[in-house]
Amino acid sequence: MMKDIENREAINDMARELLRLMAAGTTHMVDDVRRVPAGDYLDEERFRTERTKLFRETPLVVAFTAELREPGSFKLHEETGVSVLVVRNEQGQAKAFVNACRHRGAKLTEEPCGKQKRFTCPYHAWSFDLNGALASLPANNLFGDVDKATLGLVELPCEERHGMIFAVLTPGAVMDLDSFLSGGEDLLRGWHLERNTLVGRRDLETRANWKLALDSYCENYHFHVLHSADFSYKVKNCAHHVRFGDKGQHWYLAWPSKSLEELRNVPESEWQDVHSHFSILHFIYPNTIMALYPETLSVKQLYPGASVAEQNTKMAFFSREADPSEEVKQLIQNRFDVFYKVLQQEDYWVCGGAYKNLESGMLPEILFGRNEPALTWLHDALDEGVGVKPAEKVREIIAA
Repeated sequence: MMKDIENREAINDMARELLRLMAAGTTHMVDDVRRVPAGDYLDEERFRTERTKLFRETPLVVAFTAELREPGSFKLHEETGVSVLVVRNEQGQAKAFVNACRHRGAKLTEEPCGKQKRFTCPYHAWSFDLNGALASLPANNLFGDVDKATLGLVELPCEERHGMIFAVLTPGAVMDLDSFLSGGEDLLRGWHLERNTLVGRRDLETRANWKLALDSYCENYHFHVLHSADFSYKVKNCAHHVRFGDKGQHWYLAWPSKSLEELRNVPESEWQDVHSHFSILHFIYPNTIMALYPETLSVKQLYPGASVAEQNTKMAFFSREADPSEEVKQLIQNRFDVFYKVLQQEDYWVCGGAYKNLESGMLPEILFGRNEPALTWLHDALDEGVGVKPAEKVREIIAA
């Protein structure tokens, strides 16, 4: 039975194109090789610009609806150097605030997540409600003449869309998600990420620039080599790619399993759970990777560390059921323990070694092949995001 009914047409379209590519023994391609200077991963000035332009001035997915189910639910987001308190107020609206008391700047909470009606500063017990308003100022008759209405938490632009909570980490910034997500909203809406249930989290570690780690998720060219033992059921070097967003900065791709071949001679009217024959990967610029399967969702979010040679990868995994049984949760946990092991011991191991080689100064550049479109798109978007003149030609998929 088809689970993702609302996305049935898009899923069937992906299946048709994948079957065509499989028959031709090819994949989607761009029209030329992309050369990336080693300095893009090593340059300190570029790194500082990325931290500002990409992670302070761009909409970021700071939480998922599944993490803040009820009024009073909150989550800390601190991966960018800004301590952000993401909360759901009594009216059910998602809000984002700087996690800093307006008195002396102390953090209101160090807890990574939880549920409460107010946030009280541990320093002097100033208390703020779920809308960020200053609700209580102890000894206010002694403190002095201040207008409590002007001393609410510093609010950040925040909007919930398709099971994701976006924020721009600059007070007063304009966030236009209609433009930012244009062309991809119907598909994102159809996944109903708001119904998901969080199962677990893991961090992935290596010493490398954050973009080098991010590159690992943008192609399946390496699957039949690096991951040959665990992903032998996947079709080699074959993927369907689509861009979206006002600047083409986001994309999704579908990676087929060999079992998709079973549908080749089956009338489409008889296709059932087509999605079970391939995984679908979404990239939400600048740093969020979502791998969607019929029953589960895996999220990887990559951030710059404290230096150009540090990255921070947060991995979370969800059941796509609203209320999974403990047995289902354990099955999902076991599955993602395997995924974590593959990523940590293989992808991030390779990434760390590659970064050492870049640091040596012996490699002037690295290459992305024509068969790695998402990598080319990613780095074009990142260049544009930090103000580097983009390539003159628009790199779209050519007919394979």
